[in-house]
Amino acid sequence: MTDAVERGATCPVAPRGWPNPLLPEYDQLPEGRPLTQVTMPSGSKAWLVAQHDHIQRLLADDRFSVEPHPTFPIRFPAPQELLDMIARDAKNLLVTMDPPRHTRVRQMALPDFTIKAVEKLRPRVQELVDEYLDRMEAEGSPVDLVQALALPLPAQVICELAGIPESERDTFTRNAAIMVGTRHSYTMDEKLAANEELMKYFATLVTEKQNNPTDDMLGNFISRASRTDEFDHHGLTLMTKMLLLAGYEFIVNRIALGIQALLDHPEQLAALRADTPGLMPKTVDEVLRYFSLVDEIIARVALADVEIDGVTIKEGEGILVLKGLGDRDPAKYSDPDTFDIHRDARDHLAFGYGVHQCLGQHVARLMLELCLTSLIHRFPELHLVESDEPIELVDGLPPVHKLTVGW
Repeated sequence: MTDAVERGATCPVAPRGWPNPLLPEYDQLPEGRPLTQVTMPSGSKAWLVAQHDHIQRLLADDRFSVEPHPTFPIRFPAPQELLDMIARDAKNLLVTMDPPRHTRVRQMALPDFTIKAVEKLRPRVQELVDEYLDRMEAEGSPVDLVQALALPLPAQVICELAGIPESERDTFTRNAAIMVGTRHSYTMDEKLAANEELMKYFATLVTEKQNNPTDDMLGNFISRASRTDEFDHHGLTLMTKMLLLAGYEFIVNRIALGIQALLDHPEQLAALRADTPGLMPKTVDEVLRYFSLVDEIIARVALADVEIDGVTIKEGEGILVLKGLGDRDPAKYSDPDTFDIHRDARDHLAFGYGVHQCLGQHVARLMLELCLTSLIHRFPELHLVESDEPIELVDGLPPVHKLTVGW
């Protein structure tokens, strides 16, 4: 006896609430069913996992792999050349490593991403926030908050973490902005060129830090890794790219979406202003939960038969974890489609779950907290300005490329 549903549906799927005619299947998932089986573009089978408790259970299960596999659930048709490149690079990326190697490599980076380590960054991040808000205020109302704060701040924080010299930061910030920009803003050729320039720069940066070790996140990681045989130079370059870019788009969007949500809910914004120390931690978690639906879908492949609530996921079948639905699961959160900074949303899935939970989550939280706090207190009359700029959906993910505010 099983509640599984097998449908003729194919992937990808789109988040509820984001109008995307190209990806209509999200709302068609049957309610009350633990798993829904779909057919991937390759013809292999995969299971959509949408309930919060199932997501946590499966992401914590070491019988599911992130490494390349012939039946790994790749959501979009891809040429074999691209699949071969992904397979080659996967062995050098933390996000596509299984334990025990994943455990060894993660431990090389972890000391610089702990809560204690990140808290040491607070004064400097606050200085950077203040600098960008000074410029924003000097420019005068209205301004595009994405260009004024949400886009440049994370880039500068990443440069500080990586120990990138001031004279070289333009290479990173300019190309990173192109890579996370939408197709509305940049062509695919521009994105590929930006990626190529960054890879060349990262290769040079790795060599420099190998020859002249530095006491920063990237320098420490390269020093630890260089004492092992885990990576060659190309592998370290790929890991550098992952460490520096993996969360960039995530935090850019959450800063913009977070302030937009607060301005759309003036009563909650007033409560937050009145009790910022008490409510800001909950606000950060609620922004992360509420906008988890604009994040990526997590994929895994089963290494053995796995049973969950009467449904058997067979060896070689994939799972696609829909974090957006998990963070809108009514069995987990009351009135889940409502933005509510008073709720306890600490168990959200925005950073994933299990051994692959986001390494940089404390850095992201710090930036989001300081941006929201500084904005709402420095600009008490902050408000949204009407704009006809579209939010462009790219593979179901709506990056915010413009948010006009006044004060």
